[in-house]
Amino acid sequence: MGNDILLYSAGLDSFPAWHYLGKPRAVYFDIRHHFREQELDCVRELAERCGIDLTVSTALDLSDWDTRPLIPFRNIYFAMLASNYEADTIWCVGVKGDHTLDKSPAAFARMSQFLSEFASRPIKVDSPFWDMTKTDVVRWYLQAGLPVRDLLDTLSCFEPSGRRVHCGRCSSCLRRWIALANNQITGEFAANPWEWERVQSYYAGAMRDGTYPVHRAEEFFAALKTVGASV
Repeated sequence: MGNDILLYSAGLDSFPAWHYLGKPRAVYFDIRHHFREQELDCVRELAERCGIDLTVSTALDLSDWDTRPLIPFRNIYFAMLASNYEADTIWCVGVKGDHTLDKSPAAFARMSQFLSEFASRPIKVDSPFWDMTKTDVVRWYLQAGLPVRDLLDTLSCFEPSGRRVHCGRCSSCLRRWIALANNQITGEFAANPWEWERVQSYYAGAMRDGTYPVHRAEEFFAALKTVGASV
């Protein structure tokens, strides 16, 4: 994997992916989004602490399209720019059940074909975790004997209010909490994610009616049981 590159964000998925993939070189694209300062702080600290061969790129400014919570099509931009690093494989971390337009096995296959055609060399865009949920990723990390402190120092929040202060009131925080709770880890949040009003008003019903895959629903309800919450 010496010619691989990891699209890195110091998130609950991408940090374990760096370990899982054998510590490849990594690139973080500073796209000037609304929580860039908190994310950059996290990215740089974990890179220094763990010895990540990290490039912080300022080649892409998407601030004009910073629509909360996520910038549309950002993974396509990332893959295109990462191809300039002469990597054969560009790792963009998605997990089992991800199905956004620019993050799915099908989307990555199309990106691979497009980039290979225009670069005149084989390029593969892929995720190491398509068969693993976030809960599975955290479980693998723990079973590998890796530091829980480092894992908790990752950032998974669309509206952090300070240095890795997770709001507990966004979908990213909810998914983070579910993955941690199902592995018996207590994460720190400004507010309890399971008490977010969207859990009752939207997620509980959506998990039951098939809006989300069965495995997502099972992990959602399992996490709620760990805190005695009922929906």
